[in-house]
Amino acid sequence: MAIKGKLYHEISKIWRVSKIFIGYWKKQFKTKGIAGIRLGHKGSKGALTSLHKTEVIEGLKNKEYWDFDEGVTYLEREFGVSHKSKQSYYELLSLAKIVWKKTQKIHPKSEPELVKKEGIN
Repeated sequence: MAIKGKLYHEISKIWRVSKIFIGYWKKQFKTKGIAGIRLGHKGSKGALTSLHKTEVIEGLKNKEYWDFDEGVTYLEREFGVSHKSKQSYYELLSLAKIVWKKTQKIHPKSEPELVKKEGIN
């Protein structure tokens, strides 16, 4: 926008950035071209290689029941991977297309009186 002549204060209002920010990136583009405005950050390396991730996902799909702690222990023992956040484990479950729900002590739709009436134990 700045290269095309739009005023800094207009760009600043549209994108909610400072005029200094706009000037910096305009200068980067003019001096280095498109390479100057590419982000240098490449992200962090994943804890599991793609091969290991595939192995874990296949293992999850083939097992009928997984205890969460068992899964954590498996990743630590087999791959030396320990995640700080449970979100990383949930993402593996999601990639394996496994739906999970926290267990409940009482079924939310249960009707104790109906169960007594029917004689179901």
